[in-house]
Amino acid sequence: LDKLLYVSLPSADDRAAILKAIAKKVKLGPDVDLDAIARSSRANGYSGADCAALLREAGLAVLRDDALVQRGFRPDNNTNVQGDANSIVPLQITMENFNYAFEHVMPSVSRKDQARYERMRDRMARARSRGGVEDGEGKKLDDEKEKCAENSSPSKGNPSKLS
Repeated sequence: LDKLLYVSLPSADDRAAILKAIAKKVKLGPDVDLDAIARSSRANGYSGADCAALLREAGLAVLRDDALVQRGFRPDNNTNVQGDANSIVPLQITMENFNYAFEHVMPSVSRKDQARYERMRDRMARARSRGGVEDGEGKKLDDEKEKCAENSSPSKGNPSKLS
């Protein structure tokens, strides 16, 4: 297809909805506020895939921390409500895990690429209102496509032969 479709990066509200949707099957700690995470300046420029990577990295941080505690490399800071350190506490993602994830998950679209895509979107919108898309030399791209199509199709007086 010859259609170009511009899909902008998600807004803070969109990121919150994405995080909530993908976090439905994950145990989150009581200190986790997905709305605050989505609105954080650290999440600016995150795509939906970046939000998923953030949650995945935070989950891996939980598993890593638990493995370090199980092997005795790190003290167990989790205790249940009664303070019994020997009882099993279910693993859950905390804000500390999200902070770790933010340090390791960078936006997949750079600010430079964002600006380039937005310029392209604006140029396409202007061209659509004028009736065509122009290349850098002021020629309409639709005209160029028509010329290519005319040159590649057989003329009416000389049909192509199939061998």
